[in-house]
Amino acid sequence: MPQYQSRIKNAPQRLVLCRLMIDIMRNLHVTYAPSTEPFGSRLETAFVGLCVAVGDMEGKPFSVAKIASYMHVPRTTVIRRLDRLASWGVIDRRGHRYYVNEKTVNSLVGMGNYRQVRQALTKATDELAVFDNKEEVALRLPRHD
Repeated sequence: MPQYQSRIKNAPQRLVLCRLMIDIMRNLHVTYAPSTEPFGSRLETAFVGLCVAVGDMEGKPFSVAKIASYMHVPRTTVIRRLDRLASWGVIDRRGHRYYVNEKTVNSLVGMGNYRQVRQALTKATDELAVFDNKEEVALRLPRHD
């Protein structure tokens, strides 16, 4: 048994989730950020973009104030990140609200990103199910202490 498993509860499952989050963020970065933008340098930008997507898809578009409140970051930070996303063509501003740029996310590249993220999620779900099944079987086995 690897050493990390003895120190961290549910380490294998948490490892799956960590890898999933990195894979998703890497896919988003490759799809929507310019190639000159280093991965991870401004993950805040990606999370601001996700807030815009959530608001838009729920039919309740976010404003700067709402994003700042939701993420617990200063409004000035949100404004800089929104400006960056708009310069990349990922989002649009209409009045005080922000929306996902439909042409960008519905493009072949955007839809390819969606499929890659779905595949990563399916893989992680399958891996977690194996751990869940092992735990369930272990709970049902009689103990011979």
